[in-house]
Amino acid sequence: MAYRESALSADHLKLKQALKRGVPHAGDRAPDADLIAFDGKSTTLFPLLYNAEGRSWGWNLLAFDGRDPAAEPLLRQAAAEVAPYSFIRSTLIVSAPEAMVEEAAARDSLSDLDGAAHATYGLNGTPALVLVRPDGHIAFRGPAGRPELLRQYCEQTFLPSEQAA
Repeated sequence: MAYRESALSADHLKLKQALKRGVPHAGDRAPDADLIAFDGKSTTLFPLLYNAEGRSWGWNLLAFDGRDPAAEPLLRQAAAEVAPYSFIRSTLIVSAPEAMVEEAAARDSLSDLDGAAHATYGLNGTPALVLVRPDGHIAFRGPAGRPELLRQYCEQTFLPSEQAA
């Protein structure tokens, strides 16, 4: 089931990807994709999205670098935008292992060396933010260079009392 017209769905990448078939949009179920964890082990997105760390109620921000390692500062800025919401877990999806060298920073990163995750989400060449709801549907998609759109979405969607104290 898709919820593209839901009040919980905001898609700021629709026009850019209108011609790409099979690309998930806000309101669609978030697809799985193969990735590599910071420790070098193979993984997928689903363990992260579904009941990550035993928190089935959590939202997940997937910050894709668009296969451009220079986009990492934009992704970290976007993660900072949702930091006041303790129930949103941020994960960077990066194309190169060089971006995962520092272990402390790498714990919130997954490597997409072969580009499978970027291709699945239609984000090759597009640094982007994808916020996934607890039910596995995409709530928000937007350009990584516009983190204020994500902040506005959170301010409109969540109560101020839901921010971390």
